[in-house]
Amino acid sequence: MIIAAGALVGATVFALAWTGAIGGGDGDDSPGATTPAVIVITQPPSAGPTTAPRESPPPGTPITGPIDVPIMMYHLIGPPDRPENDALAVSEADFSAQMSYLDCAGYTPITMQRLFDAFDGKAALPEKPIILTFDDGWAGQYTYGFPILKQHGFVGSFAIVTGFVDAGGPYMTWAQIEEMAQAGDEMMSHTATHIDLGTTDDATDIEQLTSSKADIEAHIGHDVPYFVYPAGEPFRSGTAQRQAEVVQMLRDAGYKGALLDGTGYGGQDPATPYELNRVRVSGGEDIYTYAGSIYGPDPGGVEC
Repeated sequence: MIIAAGALVGATVFALAWTGAIGGGDGDDSPGATTPAVIVITQPPSAGPTTAPRESPPPGTPITGPIDVPIMMYHLIGPPDRPENDALAVSEADFSAQMSYLDCAGYTPITMQRLFDAFDGKAALPEKPIILTFDDGWAGQYTYGFPILKQHGFVGSFAIVTGFVDAGGPYMTWAQIEEMAQAGDEMMSHTATHIDLGTTDDATDIEQLTSSKADIEAHIGHDVPYFVYPAGEPFRSGTAQRQAEVVQMLRDAGYKGALLDGTGYGGQDPATPYELNRVRVSGGEDIYTYAGSIYGPDPGGVEC
């Protein structure tokens, strides 16, 4: 199968600007945060990352420097729940095309756990690893995304806001989350109510980190060691001191690593496990932009 023919664009989407609002606020679905908009910066299509090695060491050899593992950041899959969320909603057709592209281009989606096992020298990475993350627990991730992932034999990593689960509206149920976890998908914490960890008090932050972790663990039956910062805070606009304080809270709560909010392509560094980079996927993004965001091969020439 040939993925989307057409003229190859000569620009790579490689930066983000924060604009707009979602449902009363967010680029990551909470009041008061902002929604990222794509800025196109021209870059030769042949260019690639310069800070991360392409190959991982064999098992038994810990990774000591940045490794080239793109982590994709999705929100809604399928139609948006309201017009304000158009920029967050990747259509079922676009998501299917993106997964077909990854499949045919030789990428292998892995979990956060496998990445950290590779950091520790306990596992090898596939030739072209990638991590597919999905924020907030939107129902479309189950309804539209989960079947497409299964079709390709892919795993996803889902960041759950536990207070949204079983609350009605456009979010998943615990039964759906449990089904995905039993199928091999990974669940991560995204707090209990999607708060801004950079501006709330310590006691509130600690309760949100611990209660959300415990709730997910109670439903899926195993540890939840990875976290996703709501709206990227405090790493988007917080002070260095607050960032260090929140990281310590994560350590104390039993988390091994955490993901930033769509900072863009970059090597994943085991020296900074609580500041891992992600590539935001926006609604309406064409397959060339998608491929360019991870320095992937020309979609017009990929076939399987």
